[in-house]
Amino acid sequence: MSHVRVRFAPSPTGYLHLGGARTALYNYIYARRHGGSFILRIEDTDPSRSTDEAIAQILASMREMGLDWDEGPEKPGPHAPYRQTERIEIYQQYVRRLLADGHLYPCFCTPQELEAERTAAQAEKRAWVYSGRCRELTAAEVERRKQAGEPWTLRFRVPPGKTVFDDLLREPVEFNNETIGDFIVQRSDGTVMYNLAVVVDDVTMEITHVIRGDDHISNTPKQILVYQALGAPVPHFLHMPLLFGTDRRKLSKRHGATKLEQLTAMGFLVEVVRNYLCFLSTEFDESMVDWSLEDLVCNFDVESLGTSPSIFDPEKLRWMNGRAIRSLPEEQLGERMVQYLQRIGFFADPTIAPPQLASGEVAVSAAPSAAQAELTRRLAPLVQEKMEVLADFCAIAGWFYHPLRIDERALARLRDTAAAERILRVAADGLRALDPFTAESVEELVRALPVALGLKPKAVFAVLRLGMSGQNVTPGLFESLSVLGRDQAVERLTTTAALL
Repeated sequence: MSHVRVRFAPSPTGYLHLGGARTALYNYIYARRHGGSFILRIEDTDPSRSTDEAIAQILASMREMGLDWDEGPEKPGPHAPYRQTERIEIYQQYVRRLLADGHLYPCFCTPQELEAERTAAQAEKRAWVYSGRCRELTAAEVERRKQAGEPWTLRFRVPPGKTVFDDLLREPVEFNNETIGDFIVQRSDGTVMYNLAVVVDDVTMEITHVIRGDDHISNTPKQILVYQALGAPVPHFLHMPLLFGTDRRKLSKRHGATKLEQLTAMGFLVEVVRNYLCFLSTEFDESMVDWSLEDLVCNFDVESLGTSPSIFDPEKLRWMNGRAIRSLPEEQLGERMVQYLQRIGFFADPTIAPPQLASGEVAVSAAPSAAQAELTRRLAPLVQEKMEVLADFCAIAGWFYHPLRIDERALARLRDTAAAERILRVAADGLRALDPFTAESVEELVRALPVALGLKPKAVFAVLRLGMSGQNVTPGLFESLSVLGRDQAVERLTTTAALL
């Protein structure tokens, strides 16, 4: 195989969608597996939707996934520039060449005339294909209409016959050129259309393999015709199945969090999302959850993908993520927890909730104090078995980071529990006098309380949990009291008792 060159070419209209992340991943794996080059190209020809902020976010998401590119933004190479808005003159050179060779012609058809053609085709229950009414205009007629100020586009002159291409996942794909019709390659404002720009980019960047979603299959014959008109080699194509939701509809906003940034903000580990996306259309077993990027390059063959739609199941992803969190060494989990909480602004606002994270409404990154960082490292192992995503930490252990908040609902539960105030005061007195105050001595004291009070352990422990935290789900009771320390534990229990 000649030197492989692949590309990922996102449109910078927002955060990196999961479908785009998977396309980038497959291109990266293919390039590294074959010792080739991975090119990042920005398709920003729509200025009304493209933003520099979105480009920056795409680059950040690529780096977070570990997908380093060989050429592209911030890594200029011999095929620069890598943004389409900076390649306009290059496109015009190829437009002039195709026009001179007779492959393009001016079209003066108005939107109203084209709509009339579509309406007639619909009435006759046939697919609409441009009629070619401007195909044979004389040079004199073209010049006359241009001088008259009529707006015009440029269309590609599709030759008769068939266009066939091999797809690395499929049998040969064949199109009758009569069903393609002469297509527009340059708008009336002079900007080029996708099917020309992408071919010019791939030709000039010497792309050998085009790996993309199967929604581009219909574009492929048009692009092949442009390659042939330019006398350029046609790359190999691999069209992967698209991502669908569990309702078997194309993945979109209605399916919830569908962008990489949303999932990582919710506390999904990026390597888990990456591996899940990688194996969506192929065989998978649990051991692959823990594969590194290097493992994927060495062991995953993009050409082994199936062709059926890939079903993105958030619940399966959560299961995989929980498994991965539980397998992390405690020290590593502590550091990742600190990094995650800093990223979502938790240390500045410990009340941040998962719904805010899913919508992207997170605060600006806020670094922890030394005490907050140390507290997080101590708590992470205590919460590890209860988490499916890192954001679960906020719900289970967020109360450690702010003064006691106990609402009327919690107080009503305590008031309905016999001897709740007595339980809290006896426990507070015992903890105040405990010496030494260690995890072991705290557990011994608390376990002895039910016997001393003549109550069931479950009832006593539930009161203490609610009294110290204001919530029903926390890390282990004994460990939580130990982490709080004598002063905080006593203060919280006595404060709650006073409210009863």
